Order: sequence, then structure tokens, then C-alpha cells
Amino acid sequence: MKKCAVLLLALLVLFSAPVPAIAADGGALEPIDYAFPENWAYFEMGSDKEVDVFLICPTVGARSETNFFDLNEKVKGQFLRALDLEKGMYEDTGRIFSPYYRQMAMNAYKLPEEEHTLAKQIAYRDVSGAFRWYLDNENDDRPLILAGFSQGSEMCLELMKEYFGGESAEARSLRERLVAVYAIGWSVTEDMTAAHPQIVPAAGETDTGVVVSFDCEDGTLDSTPVIPKGTIALSINPLNWKTDDTPADKSQNAGAVMSAGGTPVPGLCGAYIGARGELVVTDVTPEEYPNPIDVFPEGAYHVYDYQFFFTNLKENVAKRTAVYLSGIPFQDVARDAWYAEAVKYAFDQGLMSGTGSTAFSPDDPLTRAQLVTILWRRSGRPTARGSMAFSDVENGIWYTEAAYWASSEGLTGSEIGGSFEPNTALTREEAAALLWDYAKYSGLDVSAGEDTNLLSYNDVFEIAEESIPAMQWAVGAGILKGTSGGNLDPAGILTRAQAAAMLTQFDTAAVTTRDPGQVEIAEDGFMELR
Repeated sequence: MKKCAVLLLALLVLFSAPVPAIAADGGALEPIDYAFPENWAYFEMGSDKEVDVFLICPTVGARSETNFFDLNEKVKGQFLRALDLEKGMYEDTGRIFSPYYRQMAMNAYKLPEEEHTLAKQIAYRDVSGAFRWYLDNENDDRPLILAGFSQGSEMCLELMKEYFGGESAEARSLRERLVAVYAIGWSVTEDMTAAHPQIVPAAGETDTGVVVSFDCEDGTLDSTPVIPKGTIALSINPLNWKTDDTPADKSQNAGAVMSAGGTPVPGLCGAYIGARGELVVTDVTPEEYPNPIDVFPEGAYHVYDYQFFFTNLKENVAKRTAVYLSGIPFQDVARDAWYAEAVKYAFDQGLMSGTGSTAFSPDDPLTRAQLVTILWRRSGRPTARGSMAFSDVENGIWYTEAAYWASSEGLTGSEIGGSFEPNTALTREEAAALLWDYAKYSGLDVSAGEDTNLLSYNDVFEIAEESIPAMQWAVGAGILKGTSGGNLDPAGILTRAQAAAMLTQFDTAAVTTRDPGQVEIAEDGFMELR
């Protein structure tokens, strides 16, 4: 890990040839023509993606006094090396555009305010020109992520100020299409948001149109170039996605990555937000991860801002994008999938969660324990009546209480020799039977099945005799629909996608057929998937 860090730091301090001093007015610099792909570090990288990423490179050199006026092949190589790891957070999610620009050198941050401002204006002039060309020629009203690190993040916030504010048609459209801004290694302040209300700090893990920003320290500092003394940064913790000082243990760190192609190291460090809004990193020391940039004091982990939390950030980019595109954080649920709306409903209502950070696994089977647990929680988590035990249900398991309650109410489906069989994948007819029993328990009108004729389905005679009333009700109430080829597939395994559809239709039936004198279904019920 330390060797990888040393290699990264070496890249960050690569020298470049000195450049002439800039004129007081910035000089008569020719604008860069971004119609030429050679003026882009990445141009339309990942053309099959649904969203765009406008990625702005961080500072790449230390010797120049102001800006890199000569974007020669050596400097372009430094851009590419500086971006090589960072782009990994975005390349699985978005189509990447990253311009070369006459950025400030590290020494520009030590200049007097007037000269520093001029150097920043020169850098931003190029970035704005590249963004303008991109909007006019490549974006085509696609969703957009702005992304950067350090100076690149500062440039992202300048783009937000120039392009995303006000009530012009373009500004409104850009705000609507903005997935998020990842301004890592820079700070957003209350003064900034007051002056530019289009800059909205992220408040959680999946809000969109917001700015994700933080800068890392060891907890001993009172001032850095990113968060000067007297400044309060509006940061978010990339491990627990909290904006307060709630600590995130290192176990929540899915993997630090210190170099392009490096193996993620889970649990390297934890973090919490300090009094100045700095992200205080725990479980590591400045001796292990030294600061190589002289404009930052010892104890600043600025150069490791996204490396420490690389995997969490990469997953968040995917999750936030999925939420923007479909309203749910699941990359494996296509917006045009037949079950997309049902999954969204089940997720929004807290009925079903994912099998991973960005996965729903729509084709996986649903188990007896999972369905019984959702019914238990919908009913307000009641206590089982009487004492009982299953040979395969241990005390303290996530479904223990639900299994005992369901058994006491006759809602478990078939029990074999005193076993609950929690991990058994349910068939479609077994799930229909459980829901039918639960509908009666909840006081719903199940008369829809009395006149339902199933003879139009090719495989009607494959339904188990004891399941026929439940299947009639489920089909008559619209809870269970036929599969392709005019079949009901009663013995087929119920998938998670099909379960989401059944739960959605069950809720629709519950709204219209409830007996008001019976028990209510709890609104906060949800299925906890294990």
C-alpha cells in the first residue's frame, strides 16, 4: 500500500518546464479550439453510457510559477497520469469528457491574491470554453455529472456559478439534468450557497443535483488552503453519507485504492466530520501517508482525498446515477423492464431492499423467510401467540419473530416435520397461497376468486388442488398474471421481480377491498434481505 502511495505522490509532483510570467491583463491568449479531439484528455470515452461525465484534471506540476501555457505532449502526459486513477470512479457509469486546459501550477496557490486570481481566470477561461463547446456539440440534453479533484473541483464549482444559476432556459435545463457534482478536495461554504443557490451540498447518499465535497485531515489542523481558518465547509462523509459528526468505522470503508489498477484495500480507515467541516480520517497517520505538497501543512491528507474512499465513491456514483435515471439505486433494473415500476414501488414503500449497494437481482428467487417477514412487518411486528419452535429456526435470526408469528397465525405455508425451511425458494402458487391466507387474516375481501375461471391457461391442471382457491383469487384480483405462452407456471420459482409485481398489486387490492374493522397494514413494513 505504501509503495503504491509513493508512486502516486511521485506523479503528483512531476516537474514541468518553467513558463514566462503572465501579463497583468492575462495576455492576449488564443482560445483553445475544443473542436479538435487532441485538445481533450478523454473525448467521448464510454459512448454506450446513458449519462455524461465532465471530468476536470487536478494540478499536475509544481515548478511553474503561474499557468501551463504550453500544453505540449509532456504536459498532456502528466494530465493523463493524474487522471488515470480518478477516471476509474466514473468510467463504469458515464461517458467521459476531460479537457486539457492551461491550469494553474501548484505555485500559483502561493501568489498574492491579485496574481492568483488572474492565474485562476486563465485556467477557468479554458475550462469554460471546453464546457461551452461540449454543451453545444456533444451533450444533446443528456444527464450530466461534473467531477474533479482539487483544482479540478474548484473549476467545477466555477462552472456551477456561471452556467447553472438564474432562470434562463439553459440554466433550468442544466439543473434538471444534473446528476451530481463530485467536487472532491475542495470546499463548499454557506457564503457560497447563499450567493449561488444552485450550489446545493449533498445531504445523503442518493440525493441528486447536489455537490459532494470534502477534504481530508488528521484532526490536528486549524487551517488549510481548502478550508482556511474561520471557514466552515459543508462537507459529507463518503463512508456513512452523513453531514454531521457521526463517525464511520473503518469497517464501512469498502476499499481504498492508491494507484490505477491497484487492488482495493477494505477497512483501511474510518472518518468523521470535524468542527471546521474537515473530514477527519482515522486509523492512519501522517507518517504512513505524508503530505508532499508544501502549500499544505503536515496533517493534511489532501492528496489522498478520493484514494482513501475510492470504492465507496465509485459505488456512490453508480447509485446516485441509478436513482437519477430510474428513481431507484439499482443498476440491474432497466428503466424499460416490465418490472421497473413495481421494483420502484416496492423500494419506495420500504417493502424490498437491494441485494447489494446497487443491485436488486431481479431474477433471484424469493424465499419463505423473506415473504413471511414482510407480512409480519406489515402487520406491526406482532408477538407470536403461544410458544413454539422450529428445528431450523434459531433464536435471534432476522426472521425468527416473523416465523413464529406466522406459524401461530397459520401463515407460513407448508411446514414439514416441524421445519420452517426459511431458505426454500417459493413457487408462484406457494406465494399466492401465502398472500391469500394473509389477505383473509387482514380482513380483505377475497371473493374475487370465486368466479375466476382459470381454464384459459394452458397449464391450469398443473396447479396443486389445495392451491386452486388461492390461485383463483390471485388471478382474479390481478395479483398474479400469466407468463408468456398463456401459462400460469404455478410450480415455477417466484423471482424477486415477480414478487415486487405481486406486492404492488396486492397493495392495490388492499386499498379497494379492505374491511375497515380489521387490522391495518403498517406503512413502515419492509423486507430485510439476507
